[in-house]
Amino acid sequence: MDATIFVFGTDLLHEGWDTVLANVQERAGAGGIALAATYHDARDVFPHNPRFHVYRHQGDVAWFAPQRSRYASGLVPQLADAAGGADVLAQLCEAAGRRGLAVDAWTIFLHNSVLATAHPDCATHNVYGDPFLTDLCPANPRVRAYCRELAADLARYPVRSLLAESLHYRPLEHGEHHERYLIHLPAEARTLLGLCFCGHCREAGERAGVRVAALAAAVRAALEPLWRGDIPPGPAAPLLGPDAQAELSAFVGARMATVASLVAEVRNAMAPSGVPLSFIDHAGGMPHVMAGTSADDEVTLSSRKLGIDVAAVAGACDEMCLLGYVDTPERLQALLASYARALPAGTRRRVALRPLLPDCHAAQNLAAKVAAVRASGAPGVAFYHYAMMPLGRLDWIRRSLAGEETP
Repeated sequence: MDATIFVFGTDLLHEGWDTVLANVQERAGAGGIALAATYHDARDVFPHNPRFHVYRHQGDVAWFAPQRSRYASGLVPQLADAAGGADVLAQLCEAAGRRGLAVDAWTIFLHNSVLATAHPDCATHNVYGDPFLTDLCPANPRVRAYCRELAADLARYPVRSLLAESLHYRPLEHGEHHERYLIHLPAEARTLLGLCFCGHCREAGERAGVRVAALAAAVRAALEPLWRGDIPPGPAAPLLGPDAQAELSAFVGARMATVASLVAEVRNAMAPSGVPLSFIDHAGGMPHVMAGTSADDEVTLSSRKLGIDVAAVAGACDEMCLLGYVDTPERLQALLASYARALPAGTRRRVALRPLLPDCHAAQNLAAKVAAVRASGAPGVAFYHYAMMPLGRLDWIRRSLAGEETP
């Protein structure tokens, strides 16, 4: 089974190219390395980085050298300051190639606070018109052009694939630093607040036959009791009535069509290079931030909230990368079975696992999960994340891939 490990540019620059590549290939036994070619803002704990144990990433920057002339959209990724002017992706392709390691360009598309803040007309907007300056809207034509430009720019590198993350809508949560919700917001309310009602999303809904103005009015009316503090915690009746629920279902369908068509456009932009597109479906990693969903639900419940029709997206890309971020092998098996029911037969799959908390407490747990991935028929597995794991986890990975008994 093909194995890949996710890395940051800071791993390579701080720890050393030879050290990281040797750890990935020899200690972990992996055949591929996925570099964060673009990455969002975050603060992480690094167990073995020689320079930082707590590191604040420069947000929404590139670890490759963007060709600015490609970006007619005016949305241009900026080279990371920490790269020191170096094209880290190009250097990695060269260094990994000498070792026979494959390189994937792991790319964040729409979760971009820098671009959304600089170009608020390109951001998602809730039903009140408030911009979410953490996310670009997939229905916006300028944003869609940027996605095509970014993908084509990366496809000129000799990479095995482009791993596309955040090429879809995102929920209310998991967006900004110090998010605070100090009133009761039921799961339904969070879903409604996370919907984009920008002009482009409204137009897409109207083309699909949705009475968007009526739906928006119903959503605002449904949310009004929350602002007055009139909805107590605990089980409650649905906020939207049956008619509005029907309009909402159609609006969600329009969102899913928007995402699937964007994925197809990105893939077509890469087609001249021959680099395949692997779509990361966040559904398996989002229940912790999407109220009203859990790891035990059918995966399509989470996917729909992100605007992802997994069957349609699978038909628009070359591979689905599924996040198996659950705690037990049994939950992983159930998650993979849920995907098997939703995906078309023959869909190529890669499954990402975390040999880290909160998912994995012991080597035996990881070994059982890798065995479950293998039994599912998925030809590839990926491990998140080199920077965040104690180096001993690389030994867990090697033994799990080899099917060895854990000590």
